[in-house]
Amino acid sequence: MLSSRYVADLLSGKKRATVRLGIVRRDREAVIHSGGRIVAVAEVLDVRYKRVAELDDFDAELDGYSNVEELKRALRRHYRGIKDDDVVSIIVFGSVKPVDLPDDWAYGGLKPYELAELALRRLELTEEERRVLAAVAKYKSVRRAAVKLYGSVERRRAIRRLLRTVARRLSGDLRSSSR
Repeated sequence: MLSSRYVADLLSGKKRATVRLGIVRRDREAVIHSGGRIVAVAEVLDVRYKRVAELDDFDAELDGYSNVEELKRALRRHYRGIKDDDVVSIIVFGSVKPVDLPDDWAYGGLKPYELAELALRRLELTEEERRVLAAVAKYKSVRRAAVKLYGSVERRRAIRRLLRTVARRLSGDLRSSSR
């Protein structure tokens, strides 16, 4: 999720990276959500890990800031309670393709909670998958489910990844059952 104030910088190339609290797993691309929409798909060139205290001006400039102090102030506003010894992921982007899609596009047009409810009824799931999908269905929000399950919004990406996975599984399941 990217604050709407940074979307123009991302699309113009001024913002060539993003710094996120914690360890973010590297994917080939990142789907950028902002304001309830998918606004871009970015190629991921690299993911590096540092402690907040180790961030430097180069990291700040990649993320569209003038200097490291400005970056750290922004991180402290966004992640209340972040400490200098916390690990952050620096996700470096290559090409960025602007798109304008509804947030539910990746879920076959279903809202996340609708997809979760369908998956709970139709798929064989692990206990953890069932627990996560049940939270999405109950709270009708990926954000609220992340807070209830993990204590913060930072794990939304993992929940979205699971939702995309079950959407693909359901798509195959529905195609095979209609034959």
